[in-house]
Amino acid sequence: MKYLENIERVAREWPCRTAVRASTGMDLTYRELWAASEALAEQVGKRVERGVPVIVYGNKDPFMVVCFLACMKAGCPYVPIDGNSVPPQRTASIATQILASMTGDAGIEAPLVLAVGSFPTCDDMPPVTVIEHRAIGDLVAAAGHSNRDRWIDGEDLAYILFTSGSTGAPKGVEVTAACFDNFCAWDLELAHGNTPERSDGRVWLDQAPFSFDLSVFELAGALGGGGTLYSLAAETQLSMAAQFAALKECGADIWVSTPSFAELCLANADFDQNAMPELRLFLFCGETLPNATAARLLERFPRARVVNTYGPTESTVAVTSVEVTAEMTASPEPLPVGAPRLGTRIRIVDEEGRSVPAGTFGEVVIEGDTVARGYFGRPDLTTRVFDTAVLDGAAVRAYRTGDEGYLDAEGMLHFRGRLDLQVKLNGFRIELGEIEGHLRRLPEIAAAAVAPVYRDGKISHLVAHVVPSAPLGDTPFRAGLALKERLAEFLPHYMVPKKVAFHESLPMTGNGKLDRRALTEKK
Repeated sequence: MKYLENIERVAREWPCRTAVRASTGMDLTYRELWAASEALAEQVGKRVERGVPVIVYGNKDPFMVVCFLACMKAGCPYVPIDGNSVPPQRTASIATQILASMTGDAGIEAPLVLAVGSFPTCDDMPPVTVIEHRAIGDLVAAAGHSNRDRWIDGEDLAYILFTSGSTGAPKGVEVTAACFDNFCAWDLELAHGNTPERSDGRVWLDQAPFSFDLSVFELAGALGGGGTLYSLAAETQLSMAAQFAALKECGADIWVSTPSFAELCLANADFDQNAMPELRLFLFCGETLPNATAARLLERFPRARVVNTYGPTESTVAVTSVEVTAEMTASPEPLPVGAPRLGTRIRIVDEEGRSVPAGTFGEVVIEGDTVARGYFGRPDLTTRVFDTAVLDGAAVRAYRTGDEGYLDAEGMLHFRGRLDLQVKLNGFRIELGEIEGHLRRLPEIAAAAVAPVYRDGKISHLVAHVVPSAPLGDTPFRAGLALKERLAEFLPHYMVPKKVAFHESLPMTGNGKLDRRALTEKK
């Protein structure tokens, strides 16, 4: 695997360079990271047959990265579970799915867990073999070497990332070593331009939980390019003061996060280029990047580029990119999400799967060399949304995203939202994303989301949940009325939310995305 080979090269040529540093003060050099993962890979290989998934449980401890590399070297896909955002019942569901996939030939009777933290217990937890943090340290201290013949490569799985499933049980996305390597090359190109493989020690901010695929942006870019992964630990993110202090001292060159996290930081008037003088690049993925948010970042960080990207977990993090300009942010149109990377083709199809002309909305289909292999243990789900295609004479996988968008005449993708965010109210089909887009373009709004309110199993009305960009100069009722009048200038009456709720901030999930379920539960 080229990713492992790149890390090995840096460990040999720059052994004392910091590879991973956490906001808690813990760090590992490349020599320490490589040696520790070598020793642990040998021990994992003695306990698990090649190809069997291994759970890695914890938060932003540098030893989480040791475990990831050790699993790759042992030929086992790692399954990251963030201990601070994933509840025990969900962890139990993931472990149960792994156990169900195992056979007697696997050599063990329970899934192996590398626990960099206290592994939870609950009534639904199946039998698991847990190696706790201290025991991992003892195995690493004993030293050892991986068997290079077991290293993952090609169609071997690099990791399995469990995302939300429509049935209530999480579904595991199978990402191969080839997908990871191909994404890593593009990731480095975004960060380093024409010298993607140079080892220049750039610092990548690592904020998203490891169970969220956005974190792969940092893991691939930082370690694949010889840089430093700076992790914001969960305890640091609990305090705004501690978080801001960590951001000031981290020396980050490259920022990766959801737009929601950046908006949270922008609430601090001191969040600017003076606080983070080395910052040169913002990479956004996972959510719609509002024009106003990008404009504020360009204003506060004049030496930094803002790059918008798009891609679901099933396509290995992201597959499109565009550098956002001040002119783009000033446009009344939402920001595009970019042109596809080399090795990816984007198609827009109708309900019958037929390609539609440029400028026509439809479902986004991704074809290319970073599309995942499918869903772990779920061939029924895999065949429903995964297919094959031919790109530049080679067979590649294709994935129907369930996202809605269109391609313009230049081949730039414009994203509107989830097809499953369409609602029907009083017979009218409504795109919640369209309402949110108009709200976010208003200068008095810093963040916005629209949620339906259900009564007796049917949608009663819509509520606009907004964060004002300045203190309300009027009562909430009058301010909400004025806001609805503004929306009525752009939207038909049936799309204007019945109620406007003002908040200091919008709720976020543990992955740093907007928590729409929490908003739906609000009245």
